[in-house]
Amino acid sequence: MSPGGDPGPDPTDPTAPNAARFGPLPPEVLRRWSKFCTHDDEYFPDRTGMVVEELRRDYSRLRLPWKEMFRQRTGVMHGGVIAALVDTSVVPAIAAHYEGSPHMATVHLAVQYLRPVSGRDIVSEAWVEHRGRSMVHCRAEVRSVGSGGEVELVALATLVFRVSSSAVPVRADSSE
Repeated sequence: MSPGGDPGPDPTDPTAPNAARFGPLPPEVLRRWSKFCTHDDEYFPDRTGMVVEELRRDYSRLRLPWKEMFRQRTGVMHGGVIAALVDTSVVPAIAAHYEGSPHMATVHLAVQYLRPVSGRDIVSEAWVEHRGRSMVHCRAEVRSVGSGGEVELVALATLVFRVSSSAVPVRADSSE
């Protein structure tokens, strides 16, 4: 379910080809994590302009609108900006599984850049592949979106996060 309360993923959305594989979040969890990028001006995702587009169980999709400040001298988006979006986009996919906001840390991040981005928003679709007791393995795909709606795959990523042993999973029957 998207933060706007939509009933489910749009199967024709080219920025979300993986969304339909994941079920909806309980309403209170969706409400809490929909605010992930908008805590205040000093919070990194808000500062960069990241926007939550969709959240589901073990899945999240974030958009980063193009800003001139993200470009290198050659005019293309800096790879670190893409990596930052990937690293941030997986957080709600992992953390919405737990009560509150669990302590987590990235222990592995590998990004394969496929093509440059210039003057286009980027969207990271991230999901959990495997949860262990303290390690969570994830994947992400980043697409650029042109002003006419054209979409291109620009990066693939694998991530591993360590989650605090004190993190408590959300009850499966959690709902309002």
